[in-house]
Amino acid sequence: MKKSVNKVLSFITALCLLLTIFPISVYATEELTEVESIPVIQFSPNTELETENNVSINKFYSSAVQTDTTKYFYNQLTNNQKKIYEQIWEAGAVQSIILDMTGITITGSGTSSSSKTNAQNAAMQDIMMAITALNEDNPLFFWAGGFGISYGGSRKYSGGTYVYTITTLTINININTDHYTDFNDVQAKQTAVIEKLKTITVNGISRHEKVKSIHDYLANNIVYDNTLAEPNIFDAYGALITGICVCEGYAEAFKLLCDREGIPCITVVGTGNGGAHKWNMVLMEDNEWYTLDATWDDQTSNIYYSYFLIGSGTKAPFFSNSTVADSTIHIPTGKMFTNANVTLTYPTLSTDTYGVGILRYGAKDVHFDTARGVVMVGKDVSSYVIFVTNNTTSGFTRTRNGSGTTTSTLTVSDGTITKTYLVAMRGDINASNKTDDSDYDNVAEVCATTYKVDDGSANFYAGDMNQDGAIDGFDAIALELYRNGTLTFD
Repeated sequence: MKKSVNKVLSFITALCLLLTIFPISVYATEELTEVESIPVIQFSPNTELETENNVSINKFYSSAVQTDTTKYFYNQLTNNQKKIYEQIWEAGAVQSIILDMTGITITGSGTSSSSKTNAQNAAMQDIMMAITALNEDNPLFFWAGGFGISYGGSRKYSGGTYVYTITTLTINININTDHYTDFNDVQAKQTAVIEKLKTITVNGISRHEKVKSIHDYLANNIVYDNTLAEPNIFDAYGALITGICVCEGYAEAFKLLCDREGIPCITVVGTGNGGAHKWNMVLMEDNEWYTLDATWDDQTSNIYYSYFLIGSGTKAPFFSNSTVADSTIHIPTGKMFTNANVTLTYPTLSTDTYGVGILRYGAKDVHFDTARGVVMVGKDVSSYVIFVTNNTTSGFTRTRNGSGTTTSTLTVSDGTITKTYLVAMRGDINASNKTDDSDYDNVAEVCATTYKVDDGSANFYAGDMNQDGAIDGFDAIALELYRNGTLTFD
């Protein structure tokens, strides 16, 4: 857990377009052909604002929603842009990329002069869109500080109009020398991130459990850099290697870990409380998208869940903006370049928080299954303390019905939406309010005779350790690992 002062609203790098054109050379063939070099488009930081603060068993889980979001933004691109995206990614951390123009057609029409300018602008637009999508789909592409181009083409005249066609195109990647000394340094840091990702343990089995584990891991291992002076604070290297970063580092590291775990997740560029910011959206098993902002949840005193899988209508307890819907707080823009019409499109968010209730800070070993209406609590957890309750500024309440953990229900309201859950203690298949040897015997007996398929009872959910809809041998293994402490849930 970090011990810094209160976090500030984080920073999303903007790109400033330099319009000056530097000619390199002119040569002639049968048609007029020209080569020009466009200067590098640089990153330009914005000012940050202060935040308001008041195991292998994982492989058993299978979700009803298996959406690959590793190319979420790639799928928004045109054919030209996709081919450019692919070639930049395949080239890796190198400075100069000579594009294979096969299947790429970039033209501009107009007068003799404007046709070339229009073709150049079209090329810049395609490259900017490709790099924007690539940067957001692949956080390992964190090192780019801007780009420039060199191109060649030919101009034809027909019917009173000139058409300029770009036939050769080279992209020159620029790195931020405040964070990287050269491309050898870039490649070393990219490799360090890849190796680090292999070592991080994500606990739990279900999607909700894994998302919470990643959220808490980042909050426990990152110090937010209020000074903006440390190197690599805007990328996953800062988040995962040095442990010092701002919002971009949190969001990009979060996506890298979700990608590793097969969890559908994207990064989001926009504003938070009016300042430039970056966060995540996650697709859950109910096929709804939710906002997750690990940066803001990581506060000095506690790890909060005010911005953990929330909906557009969620109000955030523990923060001074808890009286307004989050749709007025997190505003996606999809815009990484200034002075350019290049924006990304984001999915529609759920209106409600995943599970409606907001977890209390410090909540451990708890899992929502909002599609089935179940809340799973650990063998050492009281369901009384997992939700924000009776918070007068946010309107959250909860009502417990029944005395036992496995035999009770929990009704949660955010002031607008009310939802009632079955409460199941993880592994407590016999509803004894403890997870012990007899539960393992019961699960093993079920497995020895016939699989028990989802009957909608809290007892069933308690025994279905991997939430795959059946009590079977996998659950017996998981229960034994859980009881001896090998399988853990954050």
